This record gives sequence, C-alpha cells and structure tokens, in this order.
Amino acid sequence: MRSRRVLTENILALGVLQMLNYAAPLITVPYLVRVLGPAHFGLVSFAQAVVLYFDFATDYGFNFSATRAIAACGEDVASVSRIFWATFCAKCMLMCGNGLLFALLVFLVPQLRQAAALLTVTFLYVFGTTMFPLWLFQGLERLKLAAALVGTARLFTVPALFLFVRGPGDYVTAGAIQGSVEAVAAVLALPWLVKRARLIWRKPSFSDVLASLKQGWPLFLSGAALFVSTSNATVILGFTAGQTQVGYFSAADKLIKAAVAALNPIGQALYPHLTGIKIRSKDRALRLIRKSFVAMGALALLISLVTFLFARPICTIVLGHTFAQSVSVLEWLAPLPFLLGLTNVLGTQTMLVF
Repeated sequence: MRSRRVLTENILALGVLQMLNYAAPLITVPYLVRVLGPAHFGLVSFAQAVVLYFDFATDYGFNFSATRAIAACGEDVASVSRIFWATFCAKCMLMCGNGLLFALLVFLVPQLRQAAALLTVTFLYVFGTTMFPLWLFQGLERLKLAAALVGTARLFTVPALFLFVRGPGDYVTAGAIQGSVEAVAAVLALPWLVKRARLIWRKPSFSDVLASLKQGWPLFLSGAALFVSTSNATVILGFTAGQTQVGYFSAADKLIKAAVAALNPIGQALYPHLTGIKIRSKDRALRLIRKSFVAMGALALLISLVTFLFARPICTIVLGHTFAQSVSVLEWLAPLPFLLGLTNVLGTQTMLVF
C-alpha cells in the first residue's frame, strides 16, 4: 500500500510540475514570439537546439542507468552514496569535455561564431542539468521534492523575461534566463542534499566512474536514435533555411513538446517504481506495465487528436497571426505525442526495466 501511495504522490507531484511547465510557456512564448519576432525567436531556438546536443552527451543515459541502480539499492545508504558520487563525477567530466568541444565548434563554425554570445549563455542549461541530480530524486522516489524545486525555479523565469526582455535586441538575455532554470533548481536543492539526503562522502575511484560510464553507454546509444530523430530539424533548418523558418518551425515544435510533456509525470514516476517492483516480482511488474500501456496509449492518442484538430486556433491564440505558417507544421507534428507515449511504455518502462 505504501508503494502505491508513493507512486500516486509522485505522479500527482509531477502533474503539478507539468502544469507549471504549461503555464510558463503559455505566458512567456506568446510574449517572446511577439517581442523578439520570428527571426530572433528562431535564433534563440536554434541556440537551444545546438546546446541540447551537448546536454544529451553530458546526460549520457544517467537519468536511466543511475535511476535504475539507485532504485535497486533500496535503503542501503552506502550503496546509494557510492552510485551518487561516481555518477556525479562522471557527469562533471563529461560536462567539461563537452564544454571544450562546444567552445571549439563555436570558434570554428561561422554560423555558430555569429551567435557566440547567445550560445555561451544558453550553455548554462548544460551546467544546470549536471548540477541538479534528477536521477537521484527519481531513484529515491522523491519526485515531489524535485518537482517543487524545478517548479519554483521555473516560476522565477517568468517575471524575469517580462522585466528584462523588451525588444529583439534582448534575445541574448532571453536565452540566458531560459537556460538558467535547472541551475537555479540546483542551488535550491543544495540544503536538502547536504542535510536530508543522507549521502556519505566517498571519493569516487576510477573504477567506480568507469563502471558508471559503462552502465550508461547502452542507454546513451539507444537514446541517441530518439534524440536525433526529434531534435535535428531545428539545427538543420538553422544551417539551411534561415532563422525566420527556424522561428516558424520551433514555435510549433515547442507546442508539440508541451503536449508530449503532459505524459511525462506518468512515465517518470513509473520507471523507478517498476524497477523496484521487478526485483520483488516480475509478474507484478508486467501487470502494471500492461495497465500503463492502455492508460498511456489512450491519453497520448487523445492529445494527438486534439492537437491536430485544433492546430489553427491553438497557433492563433498562443503564437498570434504572425506565425500563421506554424499551423501546418503543428498538424504534421501532431502524431508525435501518441508515438512517443507508446515508445515510453515499450522502451523505458518495459525494455529498460527488464
């Protein structure tokens, strides 16, 4: 009963966080597309898409591998601490290496060098996701706390955007504010990590870090295919079609990602929960997976249908008439919530757990 209660609380907490995630874009995206215009909004989106490659390489699958390993430890504080410090050290090493590669590419590639200041401040997002150990919160099933921290940090960005972004020339400021959410959440998480997480300091050995990297490697490879298929379009358009076209596409893409995000609370809460159940009973885990397949599939299909049928009024209300060309893009992207919802159940909740 306690296990079911924890799962329900985590789903509800993440649901509240997703409501905040919805509220922030619903307030800020309409403002930014109008203040920055298609070209500068497209430039900010292009920078964010480029930085996401380095964030994915830094994450390296740890949100799955470390989450699974910590969930399997149960109440063993020593084992959780060993996994935490090894994973954190590995992520910091990857962040530094990716940071050097990022700086080199910005210096060498003309299209990137022209937006060097924007790309630099947007890279703050990678620093934030490295410092904020979401995988620890997931593994310990403390997602209520993680949701509160990220939600609070996200709320800070809303008034900041209205105060400091007043025209197209403020696009660098917009990139910095949007990229700072996880960094602020990491600062807010420090008191809990120091006083309440019960982590024991253990200097990670080379073998511990290497083992952490080995565990994350197959998950990094499997995640790369999905990441590339869903993230390449903005970058390709940035190099080939111009920033205005990037603006039209990325505006619709942000709307579809907001729709996909409605499914995240279920998937994020179920993954560590299923990992713990599978250790005790494979049959119980499979029964829960079957239920989640039906529930997730039905919800995802509904979201896709609503997005497709109401693409025009959604774009008109949220983006304005300047982004009329985003309507057809949103219609073409509408199947993604359904497809990604099924991918989550079959891939993350089933294949990764087993």
